Parts: sequence; structure tokens; C-alpha cells
Amino acid sequence: MFFGNSLQNNKLSLGFTFLASALLASPVLHAQKEIEPPRITQMSADHGPAQPLKQSTITVHMKMHNEEAFDKALEALYTPGSSTYHQWMTSTDLAKYAPTQDEVETVKKELTSHGLSIVSTGSDNLSIRARGSVSSLEDTFHTQIHQFEREGKTFQANVTPAALTGSAGNLVKSVSGLSSFSLKPMVKFQVDPRTGKQRPKVPLAKATSGGIGQYFTNDCFKDPKAVSLTTAGSSLPVGQYYGNVYDQGTLTCGWTPAQAQAHYGLTDAYKKGIDGGGQTIVIVDGPSDPTVKDDLIAFTQLAGLPAITSSNFQIIYPDGPPTQFTLNNITNWDGETDLDIEWAHSIAPKAKIILLITPTQDWTEFEYAIQYAQDHKLGHVISNSYGYPEAAWGAYTLKGFDQVLKKAAAAGIAVNFSSGDGGDEGTGSPSGGGASYPSTSAYVTSIGGTSIGIPNGSSSGAEVGWGNNGTYLSFSLDSVLDPPLNLGYLGGAGGGESTFISKPSWQKSISGSGRQTPDISAFADPYTGAIVVSQGFIFSVGGTSLSCPAFSAIWALADQQAGKPLGEAAPLISKLSSTAISDVVPFISPTNPAGVIFDSTGATFYSSDTLLAPLDTTTQYYSSLWDLGGGEYVDLSFGTDSSLMVTPGWDNVTGWGVPNGWAFITAAAGKK
Repeated sequence: MFFGNSLQNNKLSLGFTFLASALLASPVLHAQKEIEPPRITQMSADHGPAQPLKQSTITVHMKMHNEEAFDKALEALYTPGSSTYHQWMTSTDLAKYAPTQDEVETVKKELTSHGLSIVSTGSDNLSIRARGSVSSLEDTFHTQIHQFEREGKTFQANVTPAALTGSAGNLVKSVSGLSSFSLKPMVKFQVDPRTGKQRPKVPLAKATSGGIGQYFTNDCFKDPKAVSLTTAGSSLPVGQYYGNVYDQGTLTCGWTPAQAQAHYGLTDAYKKGIDGGGQTIVIVDGPSDPTVKDDLIAFTQLAGLPAITSSNFQIIYPDGPPTQFTLNNITNWDGETDLDIEWAHSIAPKAKIILLITPTQDWTEFEYAIQYAQDHKLGHVISNSYGYPEAAWGAYTLKGFDQVLKKAAAAGIAVNFSSGDGGDEGTGSPSGGGASYPSTSAYVTSIGGTSIGIPNGSSSGAEVGWGNNGTYLSFSLDSVLDPPLNLGYLGGAGGGESTFISKPSWQKSISGSGRQTPDISAFADPYTGAIVVSQGFIFSVGGTSLSCPAFSAIWALADQQAGKPLGEAAPLISKLSSTAISDVVPFISPTNPAGVIFDSTGATFYSSDTLLAPLDTTTQYYSSLWDLGGGEYVDLSFGTDSSLMVTPGWDNVTGWGVPNGWAFITAAAGKK
């Protein structure tokens, strides 16, 4: 379960006030008093006190000096016509707002007095990383830390409010790391809707020798047809259906880099030399093997992309590499990482890619990796394909991460996040806490998802908001299901209204009071997904883990065209015309599958809506009959995304729409 509007209702009790006029608005928070237990603890099994000697790394985020002035300066950076418009802050500029060395030493002294060791201090004096045992953390922050379990994952978190006391406490904005709950990758594999098992993979050797076209296609839909389903050994029941067909035959629906480049109108950019040359895309991922480089090399060769060398690809471990135990027994992000690096390279083929791999998938490690990229000036575009619904967190829990993102925006770094893969995450409302943080931060661009190539009479097909429902019609040639087996919602682009972060002024034309996500989209539906190479196999994949690196690469092309970093994309996107961004609108087919089942009681008609229920408030969508082989039929929909809905203009599935290739690149660059 998730806690819905209770988060919104608790804003005032958590000490939130908002600077409504700020262009990049964020909470203006009172002095640090206590770090509340994250709400995820209320949704998890409590296994009692954590092991007292277990070691943990935390990040203490220091308060800025005169943060109100910083916010005004940041607003001016993103205000066209301002004398400082797009004149990004340097480390010298930031130093005006940074804590003094004496203030840093005061906090460090408090931490070490309780047995913690100092790992590092941020170059800007705004963060201190420290390490120590659970018992030392409890003593330092006057709290209790327990061990929890959720969805098969264990984590620790404070169960009572935590605070650094005395003069040091008054200098602290937030603390990350008291909770070790993991953020989740936003990759979605093409699976059998009933079993959840991934569809068959193709050994890389076969694809290399026979060519991708023997196994994958982007022509995934066929003309409507009639299907008759019977029952073995009996004249009844019989199912008779008619409708669109999602028919891959012996092939898998999966788009190649060349096909996706053409779909998004990028070939004109490449012809003009706008291919990512001179740009760097930083990608942050969880624990992964260094063998992802081998996968990237194989993918590049298979797709005919520029070769991978030491000059255009680099792996960095900001906080050390993951252990083999972590990779073998806890988590392995190889599939996610392969998707990220392969598709950033696909869309910006001449850009340099720097992959930052974290040792764990803990919140504080991702936060640190983004800070590391800033400190080391690695690049001006950072792609992040992970997050977790806001309903899991608390107001103070987010403050430290948000400060890291805020500094990036001030430095002209575009930090992009996937919007999520679970629609409203079961909350039943776009404002119920299902929107994913850090995607909901006002200092990032949130990337939603679409399905592509939906038949509409054009050469490239329609692009619709990603959301799939499914219903099984039969399990084999002679096993019609009476009634059909409804599988309900299978996944779709995340989005919705933040329960913590106020709506920035560049979203003033959008309803609601909270930050709305996403801002823009690209293809993400695994059933109209993209091919990847991973661990010796090639297969089709999706999720907003696909749309985020794809958009990040397009934004790198815009930076190249501009000849300078354009900074955070979201405020600029909201000002672009319809020629630059193609609005994604509702789409409906007159031949969505429907049918009749004849049995001993008579005939029962099933409309397309009945077959795919529940559809929440969605009334316009495309659906199709899918033969998985052996007479196993599924009714699969495209454009049905929980309580989130596609509408003309901005919507909480696709944002403002999808980038329109060269027109988008030149329009964005023109705002430099």
C-alpha cells in the first residue's frame, strides 16, 4: 500500500513553507530540528533493532548562507531577459553562500565526538560524509535504528526522529543515509503478461551472423482479423473475437538505433554535424559489472554505431566498486546499465559517455554520485533511470538530495530522471504520492514514456502515452477462457503531482499546487521497445529507463548546437512551440478487439472496455490481439495508464509531448 493525500495534509506539520515566486521553486525549510522516520518504515516489516556494529556511510548536508538570495540568483539564471540568464554559477559564485570552515569544523567535531569518522568534505563545504557503526549513529543523532524488510529487500532506517543537537544541529540542513532503503531502476523487460517471465532472448552470436532483422521488427502491428477459440473435447464454450493484431510472428517487436533515430527526426541533425561531438553524457547507475563495456562494444558493432574507445567511454566508481557478493546475491544492474549506455550512444553517437557505478543501490550513494559528477566537472548532462514513489519518504528525507540537485541547476547541469514505470503506483490518484522522487524535484527534468508505431495510417504510426492493460483469452488452441482472465494494469509511465514540492513558476499554466511530472517523453513501452545487448544476448526492453537516456542524448545534441550548456531542460521546454515538441494526444481505434463467448448459458458479449477493465477514466486507447504461440491469445492495450491520462497539451503521462528532432534541437539551442 501507499499513503496517499496524508503526505500533502502533513506538509505544514513537517515544517514546509514555499517560495511561490521562485522560477525553480523549492521548499524553504526551517532550521533542522529532526529527521523524521521515512514513511517506508510504515509499509515494511520491522525486524527490530539493527545490528549495532554494522557500518554505514552518511552525508550531512550543511545549510546555505542566505539561501533566499541564492534562490533569487538561481531564478535569474533561468529567466529570459535577465542580465545573468544562462550565466551559470562557478565555484566562486557558490562560495558566497557556503558555510564557513569554522562551521564545517563544528559539525565534524560533533560527529567525531560520537565515534564517527570523517570520510570527506565537499569541495563547496556544503556536505560532510561520515562513517560509523549503527550504535554510533544512534548516539550521534539521538535516535533508534531498526532493520526492515520490504519486497524481499532488507534495509535499515531510524524509527524515532533524529537530530544533531547543539550548535552543530543549527548548521545542518538534512542527513542522508540514516535510511538505507534502495531506489529502484526503471527498466521494463518485454514479458509474458501472465507469467511475468521475460520473452525469449536471442544469443548474440546468432544475431551477429544472421543480422538483427531476422529476429526483431518495428513493424509490430497487422490488419484486424477474426479469431475463433474452441475447447478441446467439447462443442462449448467457443470464443469469437475480432480486432487489431499485435503480431510479431517469429520476430520480437524491438526498434534498432537507426529506426529510432529516423522516428525522432534526428537524421537531419546528424547530416549537419550535430551528433554529440564534444559533448559528455554522464550516466549514474547502481551496482554493475565492468563487462557492460563489452556489451556496449557488441551492441555498437551490431548496430553500426561509432566504435567504443577509451576516449569516448569511461567507467568511474565514485565510492568504490560494488563487491562481487553484492552483484551475485543482492542486486545487479547490468540490464539497466546496458540499456542506459547503449541508447545514450545510439541517439548521440559521437558524444562521450561517462558511466558512474555506485557500490550499492542506496539513496545516499546515488546522491553522492551526482555530487561527484559536479565536483569533478564531468559533463553538463546527467541521466538517471531510477527513483521511488514519494509516498515512501518524508519531507526532511528529501532535503539533502534536493540541495545536490539545486546546485547542479545553478551550475548549468541538466539532470534528468525517469518518471517511473508504474503509473500512479496503485494510489488511485495522480496526487496520491505515487509520483517518483527525484523525478519530482524542481531542479531536474522528468522524462515520461510513450508507445510508438501504433497503426494510424502514417508511415511511422502514432505515438501514444505508455500504459498497458492485458487480458488472457486462451491458454492454447483448445482452451478458450470463459470468462476471459483479466490481468489488469501491467505498467506504464509514471507521473503526477508532487506531495512535497511546490509547482515551479514555469508550470504556472498547469493545474495543481505541486510540482507536476513528467516534463517531456520518449519511447518506453517494452512492447514497442528497443533492442539491447546484455550478457551475451540481445532482446527488447523498455521502461522510462529507455526514454531518459534517449532524451538526455537529444539534450546533449541541443547543447552542441547551442555551443554552450543550456542547463536544466524543464523550464526551457515549457516555452517551446508545437513545432519543436509534438504533442501526444489520445488515440482510439474503431477496431479494438471485442467478442462473444458462447457457452451452455447462451452468448455473452465482451466489449473492448469490458475485456481490458479496469481502465480508470481512460476512454481512448488502442488494443490488439496478440498470439504468443500455440494459440495462446492475449488482448493487449496501448495508452491505458492507471489514473494518469493523456490529454491535449501537457499531461501527467507524456508531459508536453516528445521532441521533434531537428526542430526541437534548434528551438532549444535558440534559447541560449
